[in-house]
Amino acid sequence: MAVKLLPSQPDLSGSKPFFLRVFDSFADPLAIYDRDFRILKVNQALLHFYQRSTDDVIGKHCYQVFHRRHSVCEDCHVREVFRSGARQWREMLISLPDGSSRFFEVHAYPVKDATGAVVQAIEHGRDISSRKSLEMQLKTSEEKYRTIVELAREGIFIIDAEDNLTFANQFLAGMLGSETGKIIGHSVYDFMGADARKLVKAQLERRRNGLADSYELTLRRKNGSSLISLVSAAPLMVNGSFLGSIGIATDITYLKNVEKELRSANEFREKIIHGITDNLLVIDPHTYRIVQANNSFLGRVGLESPAVLGRTCFDVMLHRDRPCGEEGIDCPVQESVRLKKSSLSDKIYPDARGEARVLQIATYPLLDAQGEADLVIRLERDVTDQRRMEEALSFRSRELQKTQHQLETLFEISRQMNAKDSLAELINSLKTITGEIFPDSEPLFLILDANRTNFLHLDKGLDHVVAQTGLMADFIRHLGKIKEPQLVSSTEGLNNPAFLKLISEIFPSWFSLPILVQQQCIGYFLLGSHDPLDYPPVDQSFIQALLDQTGGHIRSLVLHESEINQLRRQVTKTSHGELIGQSKKMQEVYELIDLVAGSDATVLITGDNGTGKELVAQAIHRQSHRAKGPFVVANCSAYSPTLLESELFGHEKGAFTGAIRQKKGRIERAHGGTLFLDEIGDISPATQVLLLRFVQDHYFERVGGEKAIEANVRVLAATNQDLQQAVEAGQFRDDLYYRLNVIAIHLPPLRERKDDIPLLCRHFLTKCNAKEKKNIQKFSANALQAIMDYDWPGNVRQLENAVNHAVIISPGDTIRRKHLPRFLKDTSDQPQSTSLADNERRLILRVLQEANWNKHDAARRLKLSRSTLYSKIRRYGLEKLAVPREKTSEGVIFQT
Repeated sequence: MAVKLLPSQPDLSGSKPFFLRVFDSFADPLAIYDRDFRILKVNQALLHFYQRSTDDVIGKHCYQVFHRRHSVCEDCHVREVFRSGARQWREMLISLPDGSSRFFEVHAYPVKDATGAVVQAIEHGRDISSRKSLEMQLKTSEEKYRTIVELAREGIFIIDAEDNLTFANQFLAGMLGSETGKIIGHSVYDFMGADARKLVKAQLERRRNGLADSYELTLRRKNGSSLISLVSAAPLMVNGSFLGSIGIATDITYLKNVEKELRSANEFREKIIHGITDNLLVIDPHTYRIVQANNSFLGRVGLESPAVLGRTCFDVMLHRDRPCGEEGIDCPVQESVRLKKSSLSDKIYPDARGEARVLQIATYPLLDAQGEADLVIRLERDVTDQRRMEEALSFRSRELQKTQHQLETLFEISRQMNAKDSLAELINSLKTITGEIFPDSEPLFLILDANRTNFLHLDKGLDHVVAQTGLMADFIRHLGKIKEPQLVSSTEGLNNPAFLKLISEIFPSWFSLPILVQQQCIGYFLLGSHDPLDYPPVDQSFIQALLDQTGGHIRSLVLHESEINQLRRQVTKTSHGELIGQSKKMQEVYELIDLVAGSDATVLITGDNGTGKELVAQAIHRQSHRAKGPFVVANCSAYSPTLLESELFGHEKGAFTGAIRQKKGRIERAHGGTLFLDEIGDISPATQVLLLRFVQDHYFERVGGEKAIEANVRVLAATNQDLQQAVEAGQFRDDLYYRLNVIAIHLPPLRERKDDIPLLCRHFLTKCNAKEKKNIQKFSANALQAIMDYDWPGNVRQLENAVNHAVIISPGDTIRRKHLPRFLKDTSDQPQSTSLADNERRLILRVLQEANWNKHDAARRLKLSRSTLYSKIRRYGLEKLAVPREKTSEGVIFQT
């Protein structure tokens, strides 16, 4: 038996599932137990029978509540259900709280989970006291008739093949006015007249032909009087041979009396059936023909009994010519026959006037000796008015709950208003709220910037629309004229701006509201659905109230973030992600990263080895809307052309030798994120063709595959080569180059931004200290000078390795020149440039470092005036190299 697993805890959502309503409305007691025999759920009928409340029984053991025991009953049918997993039933005499006892037929059913394990049991009890009483009466009646037969109140006889009487009971002998021994062996014809003999001869011939009959026969008693009897006779056959016949002779007077009594009983039954106020039908489930119908049902369909009896139920009730199941309609009769138990459901049927009525249908199968449904009793109760009232109450309850939720939401928003210090956070909160109210619609917030000349890039939902500059400029001018709240919807399309007409092409149903602050429009809210919807006015009013409350805070956050952005633009950044540097060239790189991060355009990152091209790609990814997606790196120079194709595009099983299974390539693994192609200049011409197709339309095929696969991937490429020169030389496809070089970011070599070296040294010293578990505090002046004088062909990567080398070698808290790698020490000992300006710059820098950047002391040592020293410091850009002695945020001290 397939039963859905029921929750072990009650439903606290406030909405009562349909099956729980059916559960509670069932007239018989129902209970659900867990494996510890604790009561999980009971219906109202059980509580009524035991005169208990829900709190008295839920969570307690069944044997404690119903049997007042402290342990499981010895012969517990529920325990047997958990043990065997099979349905159990029995008849029980149960004592009720009022002192009475009732017979119940108790059924227990297993409830299994997805693995087939029994996790709960459902117990259903039905009061069969009335049935037991009837059975007792029937048993008494059977014993009475058996006694009657044993006392020979009916004549029982056997006739052999020669028509002689071979057996007769005492009552038959008494009927004939004789004794048993005196009639045995006589021909049956000796006990009847001439007319009766003809009838009996014909009947005995039918016995020889294997036929059984009932017929009236006039017998002649010993005293010559006549006796009219009803004879039921059947042939006695053994292995196909006729041995005679057996019969029962009944006094016709007694039979007539029984017929009269039966007629009276039938009339009484009809009175009971027609006295039932519910519509009652008895249906033959094999033919769907109506066997019996009470007056209530006849009144519902407006027909007389002869026009109903014998016709099919689907013809009478639905005027159809086929059964409901063949029309795809659920049939309660079929359901009850299939389950072999009662069923309860609501159906809509027309009444005699053709008006649709909601009927609660209860069907009860009457099973034959083989357990099959022989007849089905169908009871109908008109619950139309009850359901309408329930629906009205439910609707009113939902409306009240919605109103309460909206008021609570407005209060919560006003309470949390000052807690929102980010415009994006506030807009996301508003989206969440609107999403709860309109789950099938998409919200769009168009917020004007501080100057109210452009929309801020807060919502990516309609980027392709907002990007239409001319269209949005007209719409912004339109917003500038709005002074009062006005709701615009998809039903009003004549005088709408061009932008809203375009919205109507995207969303069949939508409505919009301006966001106003002191009669000044600071943004626009739009809610659209791809399916036709009717937006309730009460929900639209709530959105209007929500925007009225949040509009002022939205505007203040726009102005606040605008001021912050202006200040940020005025401040020199010393880093961007893991990129370190404050030189002008690095500031240009940071600005390009910020600009390209918001789009999906392809970016080509160029620069020498070790300049940090992959760090730029990571910074773009982290700042983009794909930040939550994967960042996948593919080093194009690390693989052979064939292997590179498999790495990028993946391969199918059997695509080449060794391809024992399907493999996803790096493009496919980067779906929803960013793919970084390092050393793009090293790929072969064949791979360039495949990569070009993917960059163009974002479709590719696995190696050995035929299916085109789409991948939503942003491509960032990097190279240390001059691709333009490679294109001119025919080594790199020009079309692929132009596809990759949509936006170019060039990283300068370290020798062109030596001003960043002290900052990089500080960063790497902190990093290496943590790695090597040391606490080196500073670089000596000579060590830093050696680092500054070197041209660093390996760029930032080489500098990091040099600092790492020095940290490992240095035993104290200061890195000196002797701790530097040999190439730095050797270079430091070699003569420097002979340029007068270079030597003067180097001399001034060394003296400043020795004087700890005390310019008065340095001017005295150089024998220069302080104004001249200041002028030379500005000319050679030495003020950028000044590093205070105080501890930095990383805890590192520079002695320069």
